[in-house]
Amino acid sequence: MAKHQLTLDAYKIYLAATGIEWFLDNLFMTVIFVYRATQITSDPFQLTLIEMVFTLTLLLFEIPTGVIADVFGRRLSVILGYGVIGIAALLQVVFPTLTIMLVSQVVWALGFSFITGAKDAWIADEIGEEKVGKVYLRGSQITQVALFVSIPIATWLGTISLNLPIFIAGVGYILLTIGLLLTMPETGFHPQGQVDSNAWRNMLSTIQESLNLVRVRSILSSILLMSLIFGLSSAGFDNLWTVHLLENIKFPIIGNFEPIVWFGAISMVVSILGLMGTELVHRKLDVDRQPVIVRSLTFLTSAAAIFMILFGLAQNFWLAAAVYCLVLTLRTICEPLIKTWINLNVDSNVRATVLSLDEQAFSLGGTIGGPAAGAVGSLVSLPAALVAAGLIRLPATFVFLRVILSGKSQKEQSQE
Repeated sequence: MAKHQLTLDAYKIYLAATGIEWFLDNLFMTVIFVYRATQITSDPFQLTLIEMVFTLTLLLFEIPTGVIADVFGRRLSVILGYGVIGIAALLQVVFPTLTIMLVSQVVWALGFSFITGAKDAWIADEIGEEKVGKVYLRGSQITQVALFVSIPIATWLGTISLNLPIFIAGVGYILLTIGLLLTMPETGFHPQGQVDSNAWRNMLSTIQESLNLVRVRSILSSILLMSLIFGLSSAGFDNLWTVHLLENIKFPIIGNFEPIVWFGAISMVVSILGLMGTELVHRKLDVDRQPVIVRSLTFLTSAAAIFMILFGLAQNFWLAAAVYCLVLTLRTICEPLIKTWINLNVDSNVRATVLSLDEQAFSLGGTIGGPAAGAVGSLVSLPAALVAAGLIRLPATFVFLRVILSGKSQKEQSQE
């Protein structure tokens, strides 16, 4: 009975932490790209440089922090991560310069790397990997609700001052850190080592074991290649879509709304569509079966790539807003499917490290793709950079098709 109660508590805490995290994150994200483009710099290359610093730092720290979670505990890693992110958010508003923005990106990426992999591995161990797919989908739905609630608040605060939602998010992350420190359990996982000389040996052993697992299981190699392509594509698109709308698209003259209101409305639509999409997947798809996951990802990825290209070509606000909402919705649906896919193919003792490897592959792609897109945006045009981002995403569909064909081949061989 006690164990059941602890598991139930872990489930509730995971959903609560996820909801609070994304509420705070969206307070920040609703305004940050407008804040950067209007208060820091409007140069496409400098905008992608900000993101490149984030992804490069993430690339360097993903494996070490993932291993820390596997060696010293996922709970400790998650709590540290939220606290560091809070500090990074506050830095961006207290010192609004390009230099401090770059420094804050280093701090933010460090905090983010402590959380990625660790939180998902923590809940998988607390409730069991056989149940975690549905929990991830429920968490994704909680995320969409949190986004839906936070968007009008962030938009309203942004009309007062663009830096106000960022400041509140920073304070909120600090409070979340304190709350988890007091309530977050860890009963399903036992750290491999203590803080002594043997711990570093355990860390190296975990890295080696994870890399060996990736080499042995070709499906994990396919997942990492997919994440690399996603990073190449997403970095430029995510950092340039805002400035593209501000500079190249005429906003509707309705109610004399400021641009931040329109960005808030777009985010609201994305939140509603994401909630509807993840609920549809939750009801209609058996997300515990790998073939179903891979076929779904194939469709979602190819559709997202096409809509990204259309966004770059669009010259009308309503068309651009519509296809952007579809791009973000499709990507939102993909996220819990990818996490489940990874968890179905790794063991508990290296789960956080492999999830961090996945994030690192995404970060490597972003480190390369972001500056490349920024250079195209500065030297050619913003639409050209956005179209290129969509084209880069298309090869990921071939990765999924290879996995599907490989699965069919293995099934035929087993039948023989």
